[in-house]
Amino acid sequence: MSPVPVRAPARLPDRSPARPGVARPGAARPDAARPGAARPAPRRPRLRLVDNRRLELAVRRRRLRRLVAVAAVLATLALLALAGLNAVLVSNQVRLDRLEQQVLGAQARHQALRLEVARLEAPQRVVAIATERLGMEAPETVTYLQPVGGPAQPDPAAPEPGPLASGAAATASSSPSSSPSPSWGTVKPHLSR
Repeated sequence: MSPVPVRAPARLPDRSPARPGVARPGAARPDAARPGAARPAPRRPRLRLVDNRRLELAVRRRRLRRLVAVAAVLATLALLALAGLNAVLVSNQVRLDRLEQQVLGAQARHQALRLEVARLEAPQRVVAIATERLGMEAPETVTYLQPVGGPAQPDPAAPEPGPLASGAAATASSSPSSSPSPSWGTVKPHLSR
């Protein structure tokens, strides 16, 4: 096969009126108007193969950008969560400190109340109130009552009557000791009423 000569495409004549000094856009130059002269073909850029490496680098860069963006978002969220958790811990610590102060105050009040109870229960104070306000007197002798048996007699091993004598012992010593004491079976039903 023989090569086919390439000819320029035929142009239609321009029918617009010519103005002096203005070239028509489609008008041929005087040197190109020769019949039979071939117009040179425009030069095409040389084609080359596209490297897959460049595409792979571009894809990797896009992936890396996405990964960095996701990591930045996650890091920001983690920092915000950490700040929120820290705020909760601080508020709970303040509450815990307040409760510890209340416990310390309650323990101090409890200790003070225990000391007050011990002071109020002191035997000297009870005896002083009994003798001064209530008009009680300490008995001269202490007589112990026997629930069964004969007459009540003082116990020789009993300590000296002191200021803490009970009311029952005081009334028993004032009662006549010669009367026989009733048996426990007789007295018990009367006590439960």
